[in-house]
Amino acid sequence: MTTQAVDTANTLDVPRKIDFLLLGGGLASATAAEALRLEGAKGSIVMVSAEPELPYQRPPLSKSILMSGMNGEPTPILMADRYRELDIQLLRHTRALAVDTHGRTVTTDRAGKLQYDTLLIATGAKPLRLRIPGAELAGIHGLRDIGDALALHAAARPGARAVVVGASFIGMEVSTSLHKLGVHVTLLAQHGRVFDTLQSPAISQFFLQRCADQGIQVRSGEPVSFEGDGQRVRAVWCSQGERLPCDFVVLGIGVVPDVGFLENSGVALADGVLVDERLQSSIPGVFAAGDAAAFFDPVFQLRRRGEHWDNAVKQGKLVAKNMLGQRRPFDEVSAFFCEALGVSFQFVGVPEGAAQRLALGPHDTRHWALVYLRQEIPRALFTTGRPAGETQAIRSLIRHHTHIGRFKRRLRQPGFTMASIPNQTVLILQGGGALGAFEAGVVRALEQRGLHSDVVAGVSIGAFNGAIVASHPRHAADALEAFWHDLAMVTPDWPDEAGRRLLASSTAMALGVPRFFLPRWLLPPSGALDAVTWTSLYDTAPVRELLARYVDFRAMRSSPTRLLVSAVDVESAELKIFDSHVETLTVDHLIASGSLPPALPWTTIEGRHFWDGGLVSNSPLDQVIERCGLAGKRVYIVDLFSTARALPRNLMEVALRRDEIAYAERVRKTCDEQATLSDFRKLVDEIVAQMPADLAEKIRQRPRYTELMSPSASLSITRILRPADIDQSPSRDFDFSLASIRASILSGYHTAVQVLGPP
Repeated sequence: MTTQAVDTANTLDVPRKIDFLLLGGGLASATAAEALRLEGAKGSIVMVSAEPELPYQRPPLSKSILMSGMNGEPTPILMADRYRELDIQLLRHTRALAVDTHGRTVTTDRAGKLQYDTLLIATGAKPLRLRIPGAELAGIHGLRDIGDALALHAAARPGARAVVVGASFIGMEVSTSLHKLGVHVTLLAQHGRVFDTLQSPAISQFFLQRCADQGIQVRSGEPVSFEGDGQRVRAVWCSQGERLPCDFVVLGIGVVPDVGFLENSGVALADGVLVDERLQSSIPGVFAAGDAAAFFDPVFQLRRRGEHWDNAVKQGKLVAKNMLGQRRPFDEVSAFFCEALGVSFQFVGVPEGAAQRLALGPHDTRHWALVYLRQEIPRALFTTGRPAGETQAIRSLIRHHTHIGRFKRRLRQPGFTMASIPNQTVLILQGGGALGAFEAGVVRALEQRGLHSDVVAGVSIGAFNGAIVASHPRHAADALEAFWHDLAMVTPDWPDEAGRRLLASSTAMALGVPRFFLPRWLLPPSGALDAVTWTSLYDTAPVRELLARYVDFRAMRSSPTRLLVSAVDVESAELKIFDSHVETLTVDHLIASGSLPPALPWTTIEGRHFWDGGLVSNSPLDQVIERCGLAGKRVYIVDLFSTARALPRNLMEVALRRDEIAYAERVRKTCDEQATLSDFRKLVDEIVAQMPADLAEKIRQRPRYTELMSPSASLSITRILRPADIDQSPSRDFDFSLASIRASILSGYHTAVQVLGPP
């Protein structure tokens, strides 16, 4: 990777064709640029920013920058050295004027035409302006960039009078800062309520009282005209007929996405760039993120835009992955942080449609929360001064549509919190050939206890079982057992059990399993004569037909059970996760996960070739962490391979033990990572505890703090370990005999019963 200086407006030596062109100099764009490199992006990355400064954090505009003026330097999102380190070229003071998606070019005002391969629209939003008499007068301010903040600071002389129009987030934060500067503030609220968008009389009344305590006047109505002295605004006339004298006005009435340059580009627009769940626009290769993206929210089943810091960061990180072809869905619950009138709070989720309210803590303190419910399912959360673990737990309950009705009474009991409510049941299914029948028995025991999987992650034969579970939510045991009975083959009886198993395994290796795989040396046209060109020993056509009978692939996309299966790219060695909430899975995806070489051939999907995901990890708990997180999870791991065994006695047992150790270690590593995270959280807590109390409280309310610092208190991991058989054959995963399959199913059931206890 080469090193180059960060570009200025005068340096236009950009590549003739840019691999990743990012329009916008805000948080979403800068986050995406960094994430592209961290995800392994090769080639050129160019950011186009309309502002002359390095991309900077915008939340301080209404706080520290407004308060201190030129003494408050903007905090860069990335330092200049970071751009050079990551080989990211930044064109500052440069604006996109038009996009030609057919020619894949962007026309700019200072850098000419830029040709791109992949494009990101992250141009943010601009403040709404009022079109009423007097709107052209001087002294009427918006707040989008550092220039706006400095202009406001210059106007905010002690004793000056300001009318702030709009009593939501920007309006409340600006009112707080102006009041601290000695400005007499009148807050004009449309219905006389503050934070009306939060749809809670209790929250509005809480902040109205704070306004009264600090001398901020709140008036009801909307501006109908501005009165001036010929040049500057001097008063605001309201819809209620009241005249509000002022020296300046601040508009905090909302924003519109800055996407006018996309007209006639072919990119679909509707209150922003219309994007799918992967943040891709109507034009392949053109993505959008942050304030400019109108995305479909799968959590709340509605299309919306997110205009907050948390949304920009999350979408910036995810869109980078998808620009590299990872096809990840954006299914996060948005959150934002606000500081107003001495109160720091966080709001999570969407309040629309949530008529019920559940209060946590008394409203007359600075340590309370309000949970918004619809039919006993959390939809949103207002929280101030509450523990980070509680906030993150409720966020998970919102994300996974968890019904909490049966827990509401317990919330009054000492020691029980919403962090104690599990939001998802997760089932981890390993690969192991014929040993996978053990998992069918485990599923029956789980279902008998009302433990139904919200997420099932499987690899290899575990992917087959997982697909059947996802296809038959809440009643998968019968289908699983039927599948395994159909898969099994009848073999001769043998007086010695160890001999019978060895004979069954040998038969499967030599003659195949009729409904699973067939040996190539017995297949026409040339059988063993063309062995020099083989890339596998067996053909999997029979199991394709069997899986098609037992897995309803059409229904899987809408199933309440999310399926994650993994395979490894033969050419790149990268692990690929196939997710039923992202793509429509087929038989190929399941076969790809089970394509263990050299026995089985690789499987080709969309031009890529895949082998068994167990080559990388046979216990896909890490995939669940990556896609779903771990907080609030009740995890059941089915271990098909022993973690403890006597010393091997021969080379075959050495090979067996090697596999067992490798398969078990991944689970241990994941648990060790959680322990390391716990130590990290303790260190951060110790640092925060050394800060002034008011600053520490603000930090603890920030979305990033609640996400990273929330202990997984409600996480539980239950391991169901297949018992070791002293006399088992090292080739036991090839024993598909009906007798062994039935015994394995029964063993899985009884082992799970012992672990789980009575129903």
